[in-house]
Amino acid sequence: MDSASEAVKDSTVRYLAESSRAEVTEQTKAMASGKASITVAVQAHSFRGPMPLPDHLAQYDRIVPGAGRLIVEEFQMNSQHARQIESMSVRGSIRKDLRAQIIAGSLVLIGFGLVFRLAENGHDGVAIAVAVTLLVSVLTAFLTGTVIRGKDDAIKETLAS
Repeated sequence: MDSASEAVKDSTVRYLAESSRAEVTEQTKAMASGKASITVAVQAHSFRGPMPLPDHLAQYDRIVPGAGRLIVEEFQMNSQHARQIESMSVRGSIRKDLRAQIIAGSLVLIGFGLVFRLAENGHDGVAIAVAVTLLVSVLTAFLTGTVIRGKDDAIKETLAS
């Protein structure tokens, strides 16, 4: 074998078993004769959530001084940003609903004005048709929460809310 592959094997064995070269040689000879075995213990850590465990933060600090503080500060800034985005979204939704109510109220008033003018000028049938159409569309919008549209628009609005 060449010396490069021996160095790789040697460093790998040292890393795994944390042994010196003499110990590795003795263990290899014992294994070849069938008299010894090697036991390897593996430990794994995992966590879920936005923050690592305090022990992990301390290890980060040992590797890169100040890394734990940076991780905590990043978490705090990210949380603040998420709250700001949610707040902006809620405010935008409220403004949109308010605009929709103002426009709907204006259209209802215009519709009733049209019904009144039509009835005043002797177009009772048309006035009744406009009044019924206006009433049905307003009731439908308030009861279902959406205006009657195509399937694609209704699906998009449902997904957005």
